[in-house]
Amino acid sequence: MKTGTNNKFWKYAKIITFLLTAFVVILSGCVDEEQNETESGNTTNNSQEITGTTNNQGTTGGDYIYGTAKVKSIQIVTLESFPVQVQVIAKGYLPDGCTKIDEIKNEGEGNAFNITISTKRPKGAFCTQVITNFTETIPLEVRGLKAGNYTVNVNGVNGSFELPVDNVPEETPGSMSTKQQIITEADNGTSISIENESTFYLKLKENPTTGYSWELNLSQGLNNISGEYCPPEQPEGIKQPLVGAEGVHLWEIKAVSKGNQQVMGIYKRPWEKVTGKEENFILNVEIV
Repeated sequence: MKTGTNNKFWKYAKIITFLLTAFVVILSGCVDEEQNETESGNTTNNSQEITGTTNNQGTTGGDYIYGTAKVKSIQIVTLESFPVQVQVIAKGYLPDGCTKIDEIKNEGEGNAFNITISTKRPKGAFCTQVITNFTETIPLEVRGLKAGNYTVNVNGVNGSFELPVDNVPEETPGSMSTKQQIITEADNGTSISIENESTFYLKLKENPTTGYSWELNLSQGLNNISGEYCPPEQPEGIKQPLVGAEGVHLWEIKAVSKGNQQVMGIYKRPWEKVTGKEENFILNVEIV
């Protein structure tokens, strides 16, 4: 009897031990899973916090992406004045609606002018993908240069011009130049002095392909001897006038009476009435 009872006791003890072991294993698994989820959640939160901090630091202060503008062509214009003035007209395009011209650096070294047109674009901005054309007029510092050939480089596009004589003004103060004067837009609102019976040239930009032209009015002591429109230089293979391209109008004006005289010009379409918003040109002329 005792043997049977002992066998039953050990049988039940083994079953209870097995059940307790299984319960402990299951319980430890649940605890580990909760700990893993908690650690995973903490890791995710930390990663998000780090990422957010990094992004904020990247945009603080309005960061920009800088580059160089794409220049398609350049035109070098020599204004007929003395000292001679030279301008570079650079044309190109910007890749999208957010990119803008940032800075134009103009450096001269020897007989070379190196011009850099840089751009800037807000970092991370959503922009319209529309190409935008631009035109920049850049004056060159040619006053005081010696006669010779000079090169111009604008973002890798090259051109050249020539100074036939030293571009140095006469140093004698108050002396009247014996050379025939050429007046341009740069002289608008200024005064000149010339001798009676002498002539000077007036050279103004004009674009008759759009209907606009200059109307000149001269006071009685000045006579308009001649006037001629000079169209812009035509590219090879193109014979028709370039619509929208500027040429110049050149007049030769003679002084016929001593005293203070005046040249007045208005830039408009001939068939339109004067509104007061038109471009005007005024030159005061002292005839001695």
